[in-house]
Amino acid sequence: MLDLIAIFLLSVVPVLELRVSMPLAIALTDLNPLVVFSICVGLNLLVVPFAFKGLDLLAPPLIRRSKTIRSIFTWFLKRSYSRKWGLGALAAFVAVPLPGSGAYTGTLIAYLLGLNRKHAALAIAAGVIAAGVLVLLAVLGVIALIRIV
Repeated sequence: MLDLIAIFLLSVVPVLELRVSMPLAIALTDLNPLVVFSICVGLNLLVVPFAFKGLDLLAPPLIRRSKTIRSIFTWFLKRSYSRKWGLGALAAFVAVPLPGSGAYTGTLIAYLLGLNRKHAALAIAAGVIAAGVLVLLAVLGVIALIRIV
């Protein structure tokens, strides 16, 4: 049981997220893939409000203490007001099922660009769900190929 909990908790680890936890859970357990999908996506979605809160707590002191970090934030904010940054692009970025393009990175991008949090959270959620579907289909496809061979 602890192994199962550890596998699912990988869904909240930055960089790994559901891109690692879902294939491991499907490969190492006998749970229904839709149950695995639901748990991994649900846990991955839980990180968004916590990531925003963490950024709220960490970013202001870092901006005050570091000229480099202040210049990075200023650079992002200038670009966000001069262009239309679409929530669709944020969702598409999060949906790419590669390590480093998940909910944490999407939240950081939304924070840096000063996007509306509710709208950004919905876009990130759409991206996480899409990434979950892609990972699930890929894992099930690989399992089907292994069974054929």
